[in-house]
Amino acid sequence: MPCAAAGTKQIAITIDDVPVASTTPVSLAEVVDINNALLRVLKQHGVPAIGFVNEDKLYRRGEVDARIDILRAWLDAGMELGNHNFGHLGLWSSALADVQDAVIKGEAVTRKLTAERGAPLRFYRPPYTQTGRDEAQKAVFESFLAAHGYRVAPFTMEHDDYLYSCVYDRSPAEPERLRLIAAYMRHLQESVEVFESMSQQLFGRQVPQIFLLHANRLNGRTLDATLQALKAAGYQFISLDQALSDPAYRSAEQASGRFGLSWLARWARASKTRLTVYGQPDPVGWAADQAQALCNDAAASEH
Repeated sequence: MPCAAAGTKQIAITIDDVPVASTTPVSLAEVVDINNALLRVLKQHGVPAIGFVNEDKLYRRGEVDARIDILRAWLDAGMELGNHNFGHLGLWSSALADVQDAVIKGEAVTRKLTAERGAPLRFYRPPYTQTGRDEAQKAVFESFLAAHGYRVAPFTMEHDDYLYSCVYDRSPAEPERLRLIAAYMRHLQESVEVFESMSQQLFGRQVPQIFLLHANRLNGRTLDATLQALKAAGYQFISLDQALSDPAYRSAEQASGRFGLSWLARWARASKTRLTVYGQPDPVGWAADQAQALCNDAAASEH
């Protein structure tokens, strides 16, 4: 990654699919371990993260109370929670009314827990980061969210962690997992450079980035390395609130359509700005081959 003095760039960490995203069966003990690992690392680095909850994942026979306790652990650790809807319904494949229902159904537990702490439930992260099939649907949906106290949580940076996670889930042998982790960290470096380039081309500066990750086995193991890499690249960790206060986040952006691209790409499209890059590079080599062989469409369902 490009070298920079510590603190000259800023980034907010957001984690989707809490309590867990997995393309293979996952035990309650694993779910607890993954979240404990994420929270431990976030606290060690002083990172004020937000976790976006799929409440449908709370309802497992005999595990409901323990899974709700995972959400309490996020709040007890000083983190924020947001709504990722019930059932992970996206606006491309589901009717608007069904997604609206999923928003309301997806806040029942989370809103109660946040209210107990006097903390509002403020942010909604759309599954697949789909904000509308077209401008009309986007406007209607955002008005609905605002009426229920939500603001869409955008993102500007990602690096296909859902795809690498799918390979990790399906590669139980440790040598393969270590090889996958090495490829994953290389891809992080390449992706950060791309999104920094997009920011520079659009705004002539480095805007505060909002990084989208998922609550999965892979990030439970590698989040410390990820945060260390971002620190080494000159990033200071800030809250989602702080990132959104930057004027860049008031830029016009169009409805996503099917593909939920980075907001940097959406701003470029809305302003008719031509960029040399439009998002993270596709995984290549062994990791990409493994994804094609092992995952097919499984990873996409968790993104």
